[in-house]
Amino acid sequence: MMLAEDMRLWVDKDHLAWFVIDVIEGLDLAALRSLGRPGKGRPGYDPVMLAVLLVYAYLQRERSSRKIEQRCRTDAAFRVVTGNRVPDHSTICRFRGAAAGPGGPLEEVFTRVLFVMAAAGLGRLDVISVDGSKIWADASKQANRTEEGLRKLARKILDDAARADGEGCGCAGHEHGESAGLEAPGSCGCCDGGRLPGLGLDGPAVPRGGWGGASRARRIAAGLAELQAARLAREEQRRAAAAAALAAAAGGRARGAVLAEVAVEVAQLRLEQALAADAATDARWAAAGRRLPGRRREGQESSRVRKARGRLAAAVSARSEAARKSAQGAKSKQPQPVRNITDPDSRVMHCTLRGAVQAYNCQVPRTSDGVFLLPRATTDPNDAAQVTPALHAIARSQEIIAAGHAAGGHPAPRSRIGTVLFDPGYFSKDNCAAPGPDRLIAPGGTWKDTTPAHGPACDHHDPRDQMACHLSTRQGRDLYRRRAPLSEGGFAQLKDTIGLRQFTMRGLPKVNGELLLACLAANIGQYYRRTRTA
Repeated sequence: MMLAEDMRLWVDKDHLAWFVIDVIEGLDLAALRSLGRPGKGRPGYDPVMLAVLLVYAYLQRERSSRKIEQRCRTDAAFRVVTGNRVPDHSTICRFRGAAAGPGGPLEEVFTRVLFVMAAAGLGRLDVISVDGSKIWADASKQANRTEEGLRKLARKILDDAARADGEGCGCAGHEHGESAGLEAPGSCGCCDGGRLPGLGLDGPAVPRGGWGGASRARRIAAGLAELQAARLAREEQRRAAAAAALAAAAGGRARGAVLAEVAVEVAQLRLEQALAADAATDARWAAAGRRLPGRRREGQESSRVRKARGRLAAAVSARSEAARKSAQGAKSKQPQPVRNITDPDSRVMHCTLRGAVQAYNCQVPRTSDGVFLLPRATTDPNDAAQVTPALHAIARSQEIIAAGHAAGGHPAPRSRIGTVLFDPGYFSKDNCAAPGPDRLIAPGGTWKDTTPAHGPACDHHDPRDQMACHLSTRQGRDLYRRRAPLSEGGFAQLKDTIGLRQFTMRGLPKVNGELLLACLAANIGQYYRRTRTA
């Protein structure tokens, strides 16, 4: 009796819920609306309403589909967003998975909201800060397995299947586990061709439903296939490097450390070259009718030959010791590559606060006025290889923002990319010299600037020295001071305001979609605050 008869009177007219509805419903979202296909049974929920619900829920730091369903029953703003309907948690979860999956419409929604914000005057590109942060995967670190561990799991699954076949199966005495896509003399093909449904080793491709909807057998198979492919690639690289080392040693050009695989062969070549050099020297002095200078006499070994013999003996001894340890089954102290059987796309990464975590490396560009540009999640734990992809994402975002500024009648210089800021994790010679807009990357690692004092007219051949010169100027220092507030403040907003400390979906494509959804919600929240303070 105390509630208003009109549901629209339950919340103020300038409430965030109304703003999210106005922004998203005002967009042309053909791809999003295509998710609501008509079918048999009761009518489905409007995809636009579900998108508004997800964005508003993320802005309220509510990411659990069950808790969102509960808030739709008890929270007035949530009931306004849904039109007084209560979608169940399964509907919310399926819609989020469909929207965030490969080819989903979330990127279209993100870019159209970015256009609207640019038309309103936001999206200044004079300073852009890019940083990466580890966001936890929906998987446990304890679920990681090496290649041998995944082989054991595959054998166990196939052994269980063989026992379930009963007496009619002809697999008795065969190594069922070896038929899990592995070459073995005892393999048999009488149980589903040696493969279980969902355990066919057809590569680590993420299924359409994501790893969260895949069977455990399929996740094991994908992880095993990826580790096998990576191992074969490493072995091929080492064979190529060994062949190159042998060719260099045969040509007398070998320098530096030698691969263990060809250490004996290289040492033998160097010994032969030293013996040939001694023989040539003896022949030359003998032809001249003179005695060899120094202490060595004709037929004796030089110090170079003696050193070559010592290196050959050491290489043979090292190979014998390695073979002995391998025969005894000694475990290598080197860390082995692993894959996670819950989310095979996730990786073990180093986190400053938590140490080693199962996570994704999320690269997020942010403008000087706090607008998130197109983000990207990656499985690479290192930031050094992410500069060029980040610049490509910034260029794509710049095209959208430039069109929005032009539509809103704003000056064209707002749409020009100024300086892109990176932290020391991105510092490398290639990244400093990569084509693209101006950038500032703080020196990091073991590199040291050897220039005593930089001046305005400095022109260095090494791009790292030139980067240090730019950072030494007053303008460079003033620009770089803006990096931490933009990047660290952006991740604080995603992790604290939105609550994106751990992904709820599995697989790199869906993780990218959820990251887009979180940045979309953060952008709409920023747009709402700017319009209220204007």
